[in-house]
Amino acid sequence: MSNALLKMIPLFLLCCSPLSGSGNATSIPQEQQLIQLQQTYRKFTSLSFKFVQLTKTELRSRSGKGNGVFLRLKNPDKTGIMRWNYTEPDPQIFLNDGKKLSIYTQKDHQLIVTSAAELNNEITYAFFSGKNDLTNEFAIELPDNRYVFTLAGTSLHMLRLTPNKPHPQIKAVQIWFDDNFLIHHLILEDHFDSTTQLTFTNIQTNSIDVEDPDRVQAILKLDIPTDTEIIHR
Repeated sequence: MSNALLKMIPLFLLCCSPLSGSGNATSIPQEQQLIQLQQTYRKFTSLSFKFVQLTKTELRSRSGKGNGVFLRLKNPDKTGIMRWNYTEPDPQIFLNDGKKLSIYTQKDHQLIVTSAAELNNEITYAFFSGKNDLTNEFAIELPDNRYVFTLAGTSLHMLRLTPNKPHPQIKAVQIWFDDNFLIHHLILEDHFDSTTQLTFTNIQTNSIDVEDPDRVQAILKLDIPTDTEIIHR
């Protein structure tokens, strides 16, 4: 599961709160939809959700589920904190505090700590953190009709994006969002035709006070057994 999630961590920042006063997605061209999505991303300070993940390769499929949280702190750097708690198939925690990435695997009794600098410089992190101009970073293509996703009672729209510059891991991203520019589903394709699908539910936006140090520290805390092997890379 680790390799898939390492590719996906920046993508999870894609889910964000609707932008108050934004136009209906149906009534605007796709390039404007992409701009509106970016404007939406830049508005949220916190996001929490449950997720189901399905990764398919040529030889096998793997599934997982859990919950996640993202915080954008109100410091000068607007530091982003991302935490993923896998509950199935095996408990795992991925924590990116903006400086280091910590990966705790319960069954291995192991914690791996590495720099988050390379991850944070990825094109996808820039995409979902709203730091770069998406219309410069990505080209909009027709959605791939191999992929279908519906949500009862909700009208969804699709964008298929491909990096304008070659990316080592990502060939394309296809996203499904509602009229308020809230993302409910995405598919990430790599260069080996493997796909990782994510479906988000129980999405809560701007529900965490990022200026409350106790709330922030609770998310940053890794409560692990004392006999855990710690590996620094």
